[in-house]
Amino acid sequence: MSIHIDVYRDASIFLTLESEWNILVDKSETSTPFQRLEFQSVWWTHFSDGELLAMTARDDNGLLVGLSTWYIGSDRVLRWVGGEEIADYLDVIASAKYMNAVRESMFHCLMGPESDSWTRMQLSNIPEWSETPGHWSALAERLGWAADVSNQDVCPEVRLPSSFDEYLSQLGGKQRREINRKMRRVSARDGRWYIVDEPSLMEDAVHEFMDLMATSSAEKAAFLTPKMRAALCEIFQRSNASGWFGLCFFEVEGQKVAACAYFTLKGTLYLYNSGYDLAIYGGLSPGWVLLAHLIEHAIETGHTKFDFMRGDEDYKYKFGGHNVRVLRLTIDKS
Repeated sequence: MSIHIDVYRDASIFLTLESEWNILVDKSETSTPFQRLEFQSVWWTHFSDGELLAMTARDDNGLLVGLSTWYIGSDRVLRWVGGEEIADYLDVIASAKYMNAVRESMFHCLMGPESDSWTRMQLSNIPEWSETPGHWSALAERLGWAADVSNQDVCPEVRLPSSFDEYLSQLGGKQRREINRKMRRVSARDGRWYIVDEPSLMEDAVHEFMDLMATSSAEKAAFLTPKMRAALCEIFQRSNASGWFGLCFFEVEGQKVAACAYFTLKGTLYLYNSGYDLAIYGGLSPGWVLLAHLIEHAIETGHTKFDFMRGDEDYKYKFGGHNVRVLRLTIDKS
């Protein structure tokens, strides 16, 4: 089997591969929402900061078997398209059958014909189950180049059982009782949660969600610049139209007090971000209650994993999260 690499230098790749891109992501060994066409193309439109460098890998029959997108900044550092700020997982896109061959072919292209355009490779947000850091480190060291793999962050996750009661039984007794107590208290105050399932309502709902995000903390308010709001709005709406994004709210006595944005892909529900207004019914912990309902929904809809995404916030562990590392690979040419 031979692998044929093609190099792209402009955003036309997002249109050229429109019919093939997500099919390959679905087959990929490290398939995540942040590698899908909708996310990647919107990120490039709003946040591109340098020269695009993308590669496709095809087999002898012309079938797309591998794909990767990077950009080279003014500092001549090679980074993933998707960046570090809003993408939690990034990697080479290829199925397990082709991954080693695709990675090796792309690496040799980066180190050969494309090597003059960059001086350092800094690839972040690689999930710990990926073999890319180890594979490329070994290849770089054979060339006498310096390679380093470091822990960047953690993404706590929960393996979901077949029922919500079984999930609750996995938690400590104190936490289980606390969740049940909070759910009962909110129910008594006419609390309800719902998923926005009408496409025509999504745009307004996204803005309401981001308003709740900004209310949650000064840090989130600063994060939601006009540019970031525009990008997230487009990502959420395009992802929702493709069927893998969801937005849910919790209301108490008719007022929206908490919201969660999430992706769902191949049996995993990814909790992307949340927002809440503690000034209204904060004592009822609506954020916790909404999260409990969302986990219950994930179980009922056949998901086998709930991913809390990057960050080691305490609540993630109280809801049963166990750390999965994300890694950063750095290669310096010498």
